[in-house]
Amino acid sequence: MSAMTWELLTEVYDRIEAEMMKSALEALEIPVELAQESVGGTIPVSFGKFAKVHIFVPKEKVKEASAWLDGYNNAPQN
Repeated sequence: MSAMTWELLTEVYDRIEAEMMKSALEALEIPVELAQESVGGTIPVSFGKFAKVHIFVPKEKVKEASAWLDGYNNAPQN
């Protein structure tokens, strides 16, 4: 069995948004890993480097995840 290789899809500065994006991608059967500085994961931080959440997907799913991300970023805002 080969090890999964992860690639950075995007970064966001909101843990809730990152969790929502993770759920949406997983609904499309795209595995997701979130990474954040440890203080940002335990203390609510909404600015600076501690708030940044890195969203990783398997390398073989980057194209599919990027297509979803384009739709997400270009969705009309209400």
